[in-house]
Amino acid sequence: MATLRDVARLAGVDPSTVSRVVNGDQDLVIKEETRQRILKAVETLGYRPNAIARSLRLQRTRTIGLLVPDICNPFFPEVIRGAEAVASEAGYHVIFGNTDDDPAKERRFIDTLLAARCDGLILATAMTRDQTIEYLSEQGLPFVLVNRYTLGTDHYVVTDNLQAGREAVAHLIELGHRRIAHLAGPLFTDTGLSRLQGYRTALREAGITFHSAYVEECDFKEASGYEGARRLLQLDPRPTAIFAANDLIAIGVYRAAAEAGLRIPDDLSVVGHNDIPAATYLHPQLTTIRVPLNEMGRSSARLLVELIERGEATETPVVLKTELVVRGSTAPPRE
Repeated sequence: MATLRDVARLAGVDPSTVSRVVNGDQDLVIKEETRQRILKAVETLGYRPNAIARSLRLQRTRTIGLLVPDICNPFFPEVIRGAEAVASEAGYHVIFGNTDDDPAKERRFIDTLLAARCDGLILATAMTRDQTIEYLSEQGLPFVLVNRYTLGTDHYVVTDNLQAGREAVAHLIELGHRRIAHLAGPLFTDTGLSRLQGYRTALREAGITFHSAYVEECDFKEASGYEGARRLLQLDPRPTAIFAANDLIAIGVYRAAAEAGLRIPDDLSVVGHNDIPAATYLHPQLTTIRVPLNEMGRSSARLLVELIERGEATETPVVLKTELVVRGSTAPPRE
């Protein structure tokens, strides 16, 4: 059976545009030539619009969903605040959901939103291989990815995670470190995988041999960072510096270092990622990659509102800039 994406591919347009045409959206402004091309593709492929998608487009509810993987992660509240502010200004209410990176839980939440005729969805939960993207496209529900990226769409708001990882590790190399470890995020996410690639890129550019023993995969939580750091600090020779894939992981490194009798940055330098508020409450304050969290949320909501109301976006994808913020947790190695 032909899908909405098949029709969009044949007609050479975005799936959301196909959805709005077949569901009779009177607010859609497109060239008549484009409309006829879409209708011809529908006829050629024998596409039958999904009933839920049809009701969704014919009766807007002025609501959008926003799914995050972990509401307890301090990264997301500021993203949510930015998205909610823009959505509210545009006349939309936001429904939040926490998925715990569980695909089954995510699908249940999405089905609930579809049944409630939600107008669109912001997803902070994308994985490197994600069937949710295809499912949403088939349903004709406008959606935007935020923070994480996956194949199958160009509607996303992210930062250059590979470059951020490269910059973080290059800072440590410039200080003189050679035994640099990495506590990576989940490698089923673009954020975890890309930051690892940035770490490896910086090592390669400096002529430093990559050792897999110096990499531990974590789950973006403090406890996981603590356990990973404990293992790294037992290595012989132990690393003199650690790049943590996010600040929560870095907080776990502080705890593991203290238990091992190591002082930061005298015995161990640490770099995080995100610059959550807690980064400045640590002693010493954490060197980290600053991410424009509020703007990430605002940009994702602006993009989604455009997709809902116009069927297309003026700027997509959106790649925001990050900044290395050097504080007290990094210094030249003493060895």
